[in-house]
Amino acid sequence: MELTDAVQRVAASGRDKNDFSFQRSFCPPDPDGAGMFTIQYEVTISNIQTSRSMVIIGGIGLRWVDQFEGALEAGQFD
Repeated sequence: MELTDAVQRVAASGRDKNDFSFQRSFCPPDPDGAGMFTIQYEVTISNIQTSRSMVIIGGIGLRWVDQFEGALEAGQFD
């Protein structure tokens, strides 16, 4: 669902969704989590045309798509 949302935000920004790639990799569990293992992951987002990219942490309660949209609006991928 998040990926679909991110791609829709690319299109809404007037950019070509095919210019962006999204890759996810899971982070290891936090050994100090007191037995509670919250799944977190890194999302690497790249603009293939400009070679500009960023890495955002995602997971429960983390709104990486909103951070991505802010970076789009700020021109970070241009």
